[in-house]
Formats: sequence, structure tokens, C-alpha cells
Amino acid sequence: SVTSYAIVGRMLMFALFPVFGITQGFLPIAGFNYGAAKFLRVRLVINTAIKYAVILASMIFVLLMVFPEAITRLFTHDAEVIKETPSAMRWVFAATPIIAIQLIGAAYFQAIGKAIPALLLTLTRQGFFFIPLILILPIFYGELGVWMSFPISDVLATIVTAYYLNKEIKSTLTIKQVEKE
Repeated sequence: SVTSYAIVGRMLMFALFPVFGITQGFLPIAGFNYGAAKFLRVRLVINTAIKYAVILASMIFVLLMVFPEAITRLFTHDAEVIKETPSAMRWVFAATPIIAIQLIGAAYFQAIGKAIPALLLTLTRQGFFFIPLILILPIFYGELGVWMSFPISDVLATIVTAYYLNKEIKSTLTIKQVEKE
């Protein structure tokens, strides 16, 4: 239902705020160290940011999976909405722990001044995957297809981002570190 979508959308925004905070803190640290040619430190910052963002997102994930009814009640007292929303919430937040990898991976490219990859990786989740999925999956799965679009787009975007981030770390950061020594 529309009300469930609104509640889940609001919760998604709130749930990702802490991860956005880590991402925003990561940006200048990664950019500064990259500019200072401290490539080992850049790798450490990437790993640390991803680790803590995934831990934080996982904690939020557990709360949302264990208490979806209570969270829904914060937004409405309508019995039908309280009945429908927890299932939707579980689908939408199924991939929450790995969203951190996608967000920090895209932010890394922004931090080092690679605007095109940063833009494309930022668009993968919502633009390249979510919009087509939310148009196609409901044809086959009805309302469930709407909810399935969220975790599927998150997983696909994370896979793409992890691939390019890993490629960048291996090719650029490792090579530059070796050249520096």
C-alpha cells in the first residue's frame, strides 16, 4: 500500500543516516591521504570506513528485522498498515548491511577526484537497477515485486561498486604505493 511505502521510505532514510555520516567523514580523510600520496593509509581508511559502516548498518538491520511492528506503530495506528508494513520493511531492508559498501565505494571515487566513476556508481543503485526493477518485477510478482526491487538493486549495485573499488585498489593504490617506495 501507499502508506506502507511511505513509512518504509521514511525508515530507509533514517536507517541510512548513520552510514551517510560515516561516508561524509570518510570523504575528506580519503581525499587528503590520496593527495598526500599516503596510499597505504587510503586503503586503511577504505577498509575501516566499510567495516564500521557495515557494523552500524547491521545493527540497524537487526533492529528493523526484530521490531518492524513496533517501528511501524511509531508512524500509524491503522491496523491494516501495521499488518502490511513489517513484511515490506523486511524486504526493503534485507540488504541494508551491504549498502555501506556501495556508498563508501562511490564516495571513494569522489574523494580522489574521479567524478565520472563516482557519478555512475552513485546512480547504479537507484537509476540503473532500482527504476527498471520496480517497473518490471511488479508485472510478475505484483506488490511483492515492488518490495523485492529494493534488496535486488542494493545487491547488484554493491556487486558493481565492489568490483570497481577492488579493481581501483589493486591497480591504482597498490601500483602507486610500490612506485612511491
